[in-house]
Amino acid sequence: MPRPRASLNTGALARAFARDGLHGTPIEAVVEACGVAKPTLYARGGDKEELFAVAVEAEVERLLARLGGPSAAAALDEHLRESPDGMRLLLVTARHTRSRVASRVDASLARVFSALDPALLGAAYGALFGGPSVSDVARRLPVEDSGPPAGIWTA
Repeated sequence: MPRPRASLNTGALARAFARDGLHGTPIEAVVEACGVAKPTLYARGGDKEELFAVAVEAEVERLLARLGGPSAAAALDEHLRESPDGMRLLLVTARHTRSRVASRVDASLARVFSALDPALLGAAYGALFGGPSVSDVARRLPVEDSGPPAGIWTA
C-alpha cells in the first residue's frame, strides 16, 4: 500500500523562518521544523525562497481570516496567542529586499497592512515583545469624533 503524500505544514514553515527570516534560516532548520526529508520538502514546496513565500502567504491568510469579526484588536490578540511565531514572521522577519520572492512577500504583507489600522499594527508589534495587549492599547486610543455632518447648521 503506498504511503500518503506528505503535505507542507505552513505553520511549521512560519515557525522555522520566524526568528531569522529567509536569509538567516538554514534549510536544515526548515527541514527539521517541517518533519519531512529535504527532498520531500523541495518536491512539495520548491526551493528555500519559495518555501519562505509560502510561509508568509499562509500566515497572512490565517491572520486575515480572523479579522472578519467585530474587533480587529481581539483578532490580533488571538493570533498573537495562538501563533506568536507567525506574527513575528509578519511583523519582523518577512520584509527583505534580496530575493526573487521579495515582491511577492511584500504584496502579501500589503494585504495585512491595508486591512489594519497602523496603530493596531504598532500595538501588535509591542505586544509581541511583551507590551500590553492590542485590545488594551485599542481601548486607550482616542475615538475620532467628526462632529455633525457639514452643512446641517444654519445661522
